[in-house]
Amino acid sequence: MKQIYQQFTKVMTVLLLLLAPALAFGQIKIGGVVTDQNKQPIPGVSVRIGGTQGGTITDIDGHYFITAQAGQTLTYTYVGYTTASVIVTDKTVVDVTLIGDNKTLNEIVVTALGVKKETRVIGYATQTVKGSDLTTARDPNPVNGLIGKVAGLSVAATSEILGVPNVTIRGGTVTLFVVDGLPINSDTFDLSPDDIDSYTVLKGPAAAALYGSRAQNGAIVITTKKGDKNKKGLTVDINSSTVMNKGFLAFPRIQNKFGPGENTFYTFVDGKGGAPGGVDSDYDVWGPYFAGQLIPQYDSPVVNGVRQGTPWTARGANNLANFLQTGYQTNNEIAVGANGDNYTTRVSVSQQHQTSYIPSQYLDIFNGNFYAQFRPMPKLTFEASIDFNRQTTDNFPDVQYGPNSIIYNMAIWTGADWNVNAPDIKGIWQPGKVGTQSVFAEYTRYHNPWFLTEIWTRGHYKNDTYGYVSGNYKINDNLNVSLKNQIDTYNILRTEDLPFSAHPYGREGNQGDYREDRRDLFENNTLLTLNYDYTVNNFFNLSGLIGSNLRSFKYNSSWTSTDYLIIPGLYSFNNTKNPIQSTSFNSAERQLSIFGSLDLSFGKYATLSGTYRVEHSSAFSSVASYRYPSVSATTVISDYVTLPEAISFLKVRGSYANIRSDATTPTIGPAPFNTISAYGGQTLNNSPTSDPLFLNPLGYGTTYNSPYNGPNYSLNTSYSTAKPYNNQTAGYGPNSLFQPGIVTSTRVNYEEGFDIKFIKNRLGLSGTAFQYIDGPQILANPISTASGYTTELLNALKTKKTGYELSLTGTPIKDLSGFGWDVLVNWSTYKEIYTELPPGQSVYNTFFHVNDRVDKFYGTKFVRTPDGQIIYNSPDATGKGGGEPLVSPTRQYLGHLDPDFTWSFSNRFHYKNIGLSFQLDGSVGGVTTDYVHNKTIRGGSNAITAEGALGDARYQDWLHYPANNQQPDANYKGTYVAKGVQISNGVAPNYDSATGAVLNYGALQYKTNNTPVLVQEYSSEYYNVDEANLMSKTYTKLREVTIDYTFPKKWLEKTFIAKASVSLYGRNLLYFYKNPEFKDVDLDQYANTRTSLTGLQSPSVRSYGINLKASF
Repeated sequence: MKQIYQQFTKVMTVLLLLLAPALAFGQIKIGGVVTDQNKQPIPGVSVRIGGTQGGTITDIDGHYFITAQAGQTLTYTYVGYTTASVIVTDKTVVDVTLIGDNKTLNEIVVTALGVKKETRVIGYATQTVKGSDLTTARDPNPVNGLIGKVAGLSVAATSEILGVPNVTIRGGTVTLFVVDGLPINSDTFDLSPDDIDSYTVLKGPAAAALYGSRAQNGAIVITTKKGDKNKKGLTVDINSSTVMNKGFLAFPRIQNKFGPGENTFYTFVDGKGGAPGGVDSDYDVWGPYFAGQLIPQYDSPVVNGVRQGTPWTARGANNLANFLQTGYQTNNEIAVGANGDNYTTRVSVSQQHQTSYIPSQYLDIFNGNFYAQFRPMPKLTFEASIDFNRQTTDNFPDVQYGPNSIIYNMAIWTGADWNVNAPDIKGIWQPGKVGTQSVFAEYTRYHNPWFLTEIWTRGHYKNDTYGYVSGNYKINDNLNVSLKNQIDTYNILRTEDLPFSAHPYGREGNQGDYREDRRDLFENNTLLTLNYDYTVNNFFNLSGLIGSNLRSFKYNSSWTSTDYLIIPGLYSFNNTKNPIQSTSFNSAERQLSIFGSLDLSFGKYATLSGTYRVEHSSAFSSVASYRYPSVSATTVISDYVTLPEAISFLKVRGSYANIRSDATTPTIGPAPFNTISAYGGQTLNNSPTSDPLFLNPLGYGTTYNSPYNGPNYSLNTSYSTAKPYNNQTAGYGPNSLFQPGIVTSTRVNYEEGFDIKFIKNRLGLSGTAFQYIDGPQILANPISTASGYTTELLNALKTKKTGYELSLTGTPIKDLSGFGWDVLVNWSTYKEIYTELPPGQSVYNTFFHVNDRVDKFYGTKFVRTPDGQIIYNSPDATGKGGGEPLVSPTRQYLGHLDPDFTWSFSNRFHYKNIGLSFQLDGSVGGVTTDYVHNKTIRGGSNAITAEGALGDARYQDWLHYPANNQQPDANYKGTYVAKGVQISNGVAPNYDSATGAVLNYGALQYKTNNTPVLVQEYSSEYYNVDEANLMSKTYTKLREVTIDYTFPKKWLEKTFIAKASVSLYGRNLLYFYKNPEFKDVDLDQYANTRTSLTGLQSPSVRSYGINLKASF
């Protein structure tokens, strides 16, 4: 029997050996990608073999690999999607699309470190915008396209070339831009919108805590395009736009009835103050009425050494409008993708050329992007991406207040007595003085605008490169490990060619200069992560990661300038007249971080999440360690509770995070710790309370702040050097003392929210409440200079910010015979108060108490009667003076700087292949003061000074001024009488020394003001008060309108074009604002800032464009 068994065993062994190849042949290795209806990969999908225990899950890019036999069934399941089944055949590539279950919320979003999660398990607020939504009605800066798209996100767009928008989330400036999982140092112009697949806004610290200190105000996470992995072979995409900029929304209101001068008098002698009273130099626009009378002017003929009078007319009416031109912008991008079974590549190049509406100003931006993914084996994936961006211009404007600005020269301080398009003005140079002396109506302070824009030039040359190389190894179905190495670097060269006869603040020698501002930054991040995903008993799911990041950072800069030139027009350091002036700065930082995250899901009932990061940084005065914990919880109630049929989805969420700031700053200026004093700018000595990283060595112009995110050295004791005497070096000690044991500030964040959908997800509402508790902060406390210092840095002051956000999405009409309608409404508000003042202080910064709003604005204000009438001075005993408004001796509360709320309302209608969309957005509440309004009225150029009663009185002032020889009256005191009252009983107001309140109203008697005044004197007094220039920040904009048409597929069937569309669009088409007298300000630029005083800005402009897209 035993022998028979042995023989049987041998026979079976031989048979098995013979059958093995056939059995092996029956096993098929299958791979593919699982995506949703939008072709977005879904990570974590369970792929099971029917009737067996075998299975796997998809990775972060939706890829899976499994071995099965022909005829077996593969099932694909994921929470929020209907299950899909596929019968195995001889195919080795099986791509599957899962359809979302209408009863659930199943959107996938990109979170911190590039981790993709389903929104149903996320316990904090996020909002995602498709990149394609911003590449049709595009803006020169891609981030400006986010305006109104996300609740709580605000973008203060500027109208300047290279003007970086101020991006805020919940009132805090965003300093963290993340591309494909890793931070970059971005000025936002280095982002190529055509290469961006999506923008995900992580709204608070809980969402971004894995990024450490830079996550204090949330983050904007950008996912770039990586080719369509579902399309095999070669694909080509083309996107082209042409934009015209024409028609101004905000434009200074300038009068053309009166010319330049003082006290209604003007005559030109030499433009350098040689006229009586110096009225031909550094003048205001308070000169004579344009009546054709003969007055010597800059271009009047000179006979026998005497300048003759020529007709005084407004030949330069509307100079600014006549100077500006139609601007244009072109954008062209081509992307080529190639996809195979184990590789994906994408290469794109794009070009943007912007011709400004300011003559001779332009900007070119080139962007090149390369991405590749390769899978040499099912468990191993390599990825690489590189992006190169170059910004180039030989000539960009500087409109900051000063003689360098066309707004300063054309809208504030010069009149209509010269014509911007006159041949001599356009010729720029005086005859026989080409290159040495420009021609203009004044030669001390102001400049010919053609000279400003064509000869006085500024260059900007910036190269940005960022990219990464990564590898991912799938250990098993539950574990994978990734290693990613990233670089982020830029180099900047900024130049200024200051020609002879230019005389800005601090350089009145008229001998020209040449300057270079060079900056180089290099950052390297090495990221190692172990990702895990375990399911226990089909109920508990544990997923997350643990990892480490090493950050190395280096920065250096130099600012160098000639000290006047020898040879005109030769812009070289070798051509300096006096010794070259130069300052340099360098910094370095290391960060080592260890972090982890955990998502613990309890079936369909709830998900608890937590992250923790430990960061060791060298940015502090000594190596410091910070800890960043966050926890969140979410539950989808509709998964386990029967709700009314109208409610298809209901989720509630909450989160907590604790973020500590590092001793770093997000941007940096041209000459940190500057000690150069030759140019009349800021130095450590003359600006001890200014941030030393942002000092401007010049006495004029805009301080260009570039991305930095490096150490600020604010808590480091340092000394400085300068050469104040005979070019000899002197040393200076620090200006600040430090509290022993001082630490950086902490932010604690609490957040609560809900997401609800109705009528099979046709209508959705997301709501969030948040609280930020900040402090104790690092406070620069002024101390007596007798101590040898100016400030003491200490930990003090706590604030609390509370806010609310709502986002409504809806599809009122889904498909009515091909017609559909989609709606998006966003609304947000916040308020910040003081909760703890510095020790020993019951009042902070003169006015603020506990529970006061942080953004309360105190400024100068008129003294009024109890019923609100302005009180004016009475003439003295001799009858002289009087008529000026009384101003409170103490600053008064004028309003709050933050808006009450911001909002946006977007609609899209589509009928078959035609679409129409538009967006309205705006802000309600808040105040600021208009600086241009102040200067133009007090300087006499504002239209208000020539209109109504004020204009009539100004005309009378001109008639009666003796030197004008019209109706001379030596006793003339003016005709304008301001509305208000005067004190009639001679009792002076008695003011409270602390609050400025009038204490003796009962003792005051009033009469109607009847004292006439000269308009120039009145305007200079009245409009020098903040209250007179106070404007509401309430506004509404028709942000964009788009009409698009997608060509029918049947039209393209016999062509090589896969799809194509054309769009017509307009941006910034209408602007409505509460105070029409403040027409010079576009509130877009100040909507999200606590600016109590606006600055100069180029007129904002409408844009009209056409966009073409095609895929092959």
